[in-house]
Amino acid sequence: MPDTLKLLTAFSLSILLSACGGGSSSSSSDESTETETSTDSGDTDGAEGDTGGYTFNPSSPLATLIVGAQEYASGTLTLEDTDSASPSFQSSSVAGDYGDFTLYESGNWEYQLNTNAQNLNNGESAEDTISFQLTDSSTLSVVFSVQTIEASESSIVFIFMNFSDASVEDDLSISQIADMAFNDTDSLDSAYHENSLGQLKFSRHLSNDTSLDQYCYGENNDESSSIDCFSYSITDSQNGGVLSIEDAESRSGTEYSDSGYTWRDNATLWIESNYVDSNTQPVDLSDWRHRVYIFPEAAARAGLVGTGVASVGGRWSMITADSDQLIMGHELGHNIGLGHAGNDNNNDGDTNDSGENEYGSDGSLMGNAWQSRLFGSGHRDYMGWYDAFPGYTESLEAVSGTTTNIELQAIELTAGELSSSLPQLLKVESAGSRNGESHYYIEYHIEHSILNPRPHHENSVTIHYLIDSSNNATANQVATLSSAGESFTDSSAGVTIELLSTDNSNNSATVSITYDE
Repeated sequence: MPDTLKLLTAFSLSILLSACGGGSSSSSSDESTETETSTDSGDTDGAEGDTGGYTFNPSSPLATLIVGAQEYASGTLTLEDTDSASPSFQSSSVAGDYGDFTLYESGNWEYQLNTNAQNLNNGESAEDTISFQLTDSSTLSVVFSVQTIEASESSIVFIFMNFSDASVEDDLSISQIADMAFNDTDSLDSAYHENSLGQLKFSRHLSNDTSLDQYCYGENNDESSSIDCFSYSITDSQNGGVLSIEDAESRSGTEYSDSGYTWRDNATLWIESNYVDSNTQPVDLSDWRHRVYIFPEAAARAGLVGTGVASVGGRWSMITADSDQLIMGHELGHNIGLGHAGNDNNNDGDTNDSGENEYGSDGSLMGNAWQSRLFGSGHRDYMGWYDAFPGYTESLEAVSGTTTNIELQAIELTAGELSSSLPQLLKVESAGSRNGESHYYIEYHIEHSILNPRPHHENSVTIHYLIDSSNNATANQVATLSSAGESFTDSSAGVTIELLSTDNSNNSATVSITYDE
């Protein structure tokens, strides 16, 4: 594993753990992610009424380690709500899948990665579950996270834009947003992390100060239901109080006609004037990498706002409450610098022809395909996510009169699922192409629980080109090859791409690229 991929990060110790420099911190049980209780009614040595019960509340993961950078962690475990008959920790050593765990009678512990961790693929993350016994032979477990590369974390805050007769939480609860953003198998956090080959993810909170008003819980003290959020009631500028959808609609041709931009700006000003951060300074919403202003669906039905808009390369987006990750993930994609994914059926470089659409690529989060979580290989290449993984990349130069067969892995495979022997990014030179761009991107697709849950283009090859214009990369699809023998030809570039076969057991497809004499 190249040293450049083994980046240093701080490991996360959030509950009952010793800091890296020593010492321990306590935690209330409402931060816990797991609770186990054991009783021993047959213990006659304890005080009368003692049951031997206890509560065990470790954080999960107990620590996050980085192969080649942060390979050791230590801390302290605690049994709570104990009595004189309760068991206690006992010294033990456990060999895990990726590390060695040592526990002492005091509850102090140490964890050191072993050589198995070196076998993880670049970009892969894994969990190591360690089980150990207490003095009464009951068994407890803790989990460690093991990663091979440090992901850049983008903070995100959700701003609820409420009317007097329609609120965001009428359509979408805080818990549902937390699930969409962080908890679902195909959450935005998972989708961005896996598309970026482990290099980009979202942080649930900007600050770990749970006393802040921005620290929103969907369920009382349930960390997994939490997000950063603010609620803003839209002011009625004529009548005072909170504006209603009905009144806003009646004035939409005059006062309320800018699709929500003024409301966005008013909300920003109000929040920054009424809330303080963890340093007791006025909140600055620009401290978050992404600001998502969410409007009730009734506002879109009334024509007051669109379903989604965002600043390309910027920090804000405006969406309406929706039950799927598509719209939110699409607008966040604009924030990181991506344009749309269209369909260009005649391959002329224009997606405005009859039957075409600048959103029309079926298998991309930047298109309009329901439940797609995929950024295609062109967008990934534009973001530089393959730069650290040369083994997953193959570029083919145009050589007249040649035919080259290449087996490539499915674009949906995540870093931990990829084979080190096959490319995933296949970039084919197409100088002089009909669409005006110099390369085609070829992708093979499979069903995948995170990136292609519907699925789209299953067991097919798609062909795309990328337009990089003014920091707004647009990826357009020109062909889908669904069966062996189907091909696509660009006579202007003198290149033909043919699907030869697919291998379901290997999640791969073999294509041929032929350049004219």
